Amino acid sequence: MKPSLVTGANGHVGNNLCRQLVARNERVRALIRASADPAPLAGLDVDVVRGDIMDAKATAAAIDGCGRVYHTAAGFLMWSRDPERDIIRPSVEGTRIVLEAAARAGVEKVVYTSSSGTIGHAGSPDALFDETRTNTEPHTHYLRGKIAAEREAFAIAARTGLAMTSIHPGLILGPRFWKPSESVAQIVQFMNQGAPVYFDGGFSVVDVEDVARGAILAMEKGRSGEKYILAGENVTVKQLFDLMAELTGLKAPGVKLPVGAVRALATVLELASKVTGTRPMIDRSQVDEFAGKYAYFSSAKAARELGYSWLPARDVVARTIAWIVERGMVTAKRRGALHLHASLRGAKVAS
Repeated sequence: MKPSLVTGANGHVGNNLCRQLVARNERVRALIRASADPAPLAGLDVDVVRGDIMDAKATAAAIDGCGRVYHTAAGFLMWSRDPERDIIRPSVEGTRIVLEAAARAGVEKVVYTSSSGTIGHAGSPDALFDETRTNTEPHTHYLRGKIAAEREAFAIAARTGLAMTSIHPGLILGPRFWKPSESVAQIVQFMNQGAPVYFDGGFSVVDVEDVARGAILAMEKGRSGEKYILAGENVTVKQLFDLMAELTGLKAPGVKLPVGAVRALATVLELASKVTGTRPMIDRSQVDEFAGKYAYFSSAKAARELGYSWLPARDVVARTIAWIVERGMVTAKRRGALHLHASLRGAKVAS
């Protein structure tokens, strides 16, 4: 049996996907950058290959001899001093290089990891988006890049006859991250710094293990040329904070800021970042994309066609917190303030 290639294999989705493939006794070739930390893959029976998806020659070599490709690289990055270089190009050009190399190599199929953000966000919690919707007004560099990359992937697949299915995860939380992603960083930040305010909005919270399992289901059962949302329970921003507070014993924010006030705050933080050279906690593009918006999705198609299922949001948040505590990501000062829920005391997430 030919190995499956996983790009971005040391990332949050990538390493969890590698684990599940290995557990199925599949051969795995794990592609990571030369500078990447291989710790997330330690102890796994995978063939680690160093290379960059922006390097066509290295990518072709990594794909050579593989039967299937899971493209998870070009991850969730929301801010950079040079967004074209760090966010958009790796997403668009990296996807083109991977898909073209896969087509030339004659692989059986590619599962491309897109984003539920390419589907869109609504201004009301009553709207539930499915795969028929498209985000026509992205505000962040991340989503502009993902939308362009997704179009590129489907265009290459159509032109070359390459079998390809895309998956669209919700807000990914859950264990086994060595470097906090944009999603889990929100929980790490709450546990270390708290959150004085919140705003209207909501997300579809999904566990990374459910996403990894969904990717495998998409490879096995997904129809070529189709999109599948891999989301979870839809919760408001306030509900997410309340869950974090219940499970950690820390204080949930009690003040709701209007979207206009959040944008004004972001403006001030952006100005300050120009002086300090550091990333603002939130910028105006993020406010325009997420504040007052509801990223609520239906995973009915994936459930019906793939057999996909997902954990409740409370379980997902609990598993994320357990991993943060276990990995020592809480400062000494804040550890003293933690009063973990009884279900989390002594809890361990197998690494």
